Amino acid sequence: MSMYKLEELKNLIRKIEFNKTEPELLTELVYKAMKAGEGEKERLRRINRKSYEIFKLLKERNFFCSIRGNEEVSELRNIPIGAVDGSFQVVGGIGGRWYIILGIAQVIAENGFTLQPAVKVDGSIEPLEGVDEMVINKMSEVFMMLGEIKALRKVADALSGKGESYILIDGPIIDPPLYSDEKYIKERVDALQYCYNKGIGVIGFVKRIMGSNYLNILKNRIGKEYVAEFTNDLDLLSTIMFNAIKSETRPIYTLPENYEEGCENRSGDKLTYGMYRDEGLRIYYSYYKPLLRGRIFRVEYASFEDLTEQKLSEKIDRILTIINQVWTPPGIDEPLLISIAHNKCNVRRGAAETIYYEIMARALSEGNIHLWLESLA
Repeated sequence: MSMYKLEELKNLIRKIEFNKTEPELLTELVYKAMKAGEGEKERLRRINRKSYEIFKLLKERNFFCSIRGNEEVSELRNIPIGAVDGSFQVVGGIGGRWYIILGIAQVIAENGFTLQPAVKVDGSIEPLEGVDEMVINKMSEVFMMLGEIKALRKVADALSGKGESYILIDGPIIDPPLYSDEKYIKERVDALQYCYNKGIGVIGFVKRIMGSNYLNILKNRIGKEYVAEFTNDLDLLSTIMFNAIKSETRPIYTLPENYEEGCENRSGDKLTYGMYRDEGLRIYYSYYKPLLRGRIFRVEYASFEDLTEQKLSEKIDRILTIINQVWTPPGIDEPLLISIAHNKCNVRRGAAETIYYEIMARALSEGNIHLWLESLA
């Protein structure tokens, strides 16, 4: 089904549900929606004005860097690079037994840029027991991350001995950021150290901007009064970076920061990162916007040494030049390797349910088929 037809169907469903609502209630809600819309319009005007003020101030203080294509790009095309990603679906629940359907992808371009990198995909099915589906989902995420750790080591082995090289992770370096199990953290840090010791830089490419770390940074550096209207980093950066890329007419990124800069003192993020720091890991990050009408990403770099401001600036600039100028084709906003890894590992819901039906069809005898029938009710 085309995207156009899908939108038509969604609009039809919305219209049907709208018409099924009681007329008196609709009249009241539409009237209040009009009033709320006027208030929201005024709030957005204030935010746009304030965003432009902040943009001008940050530009004067050189908070923004632009990515410039130059003669080095042809050399950067030869740098070996890989990517890893994982996905999962949770199905089942009959008798407290759940199944995690996992997919893990490795994408490897060991000789640099190519439209046909090597792809390896691993799949597994893991049974779990429990009553609470939310707990099962959290456990499933950890299973997926353990699979990604193994994939990270395998990609590092493939790139070993090839000089400067990188591995892209689809997501943050310490994903999930609030999971603070000591054994898991040790295993993840060991894998990152394994890559680092081989001269392979690990880069986290984060598509969902969450939290308010950068908002807190600007509160300290330019004053609370400038950012009082904003609630989180995405709210703050959307208009500011739009103005920045419009001004520079080039892809933009913010000056890199230390991960813990801007974290609340007692926040889960800071406490978890403290456990990673105790194992020797340092994470630096920058916000990156490749297209005027495109998304904002957070690009993270894993290090096992404290980087000076100059060395950090040079490293992030090189990484983002590789990402943008080599691996991001015109018209899209994320690196080709990330897209390939994501699509190759993606376990779709329908596929997971079909696999579960196969499991249950072979497992259930005539005597307890009622369990299966009840689960479908």
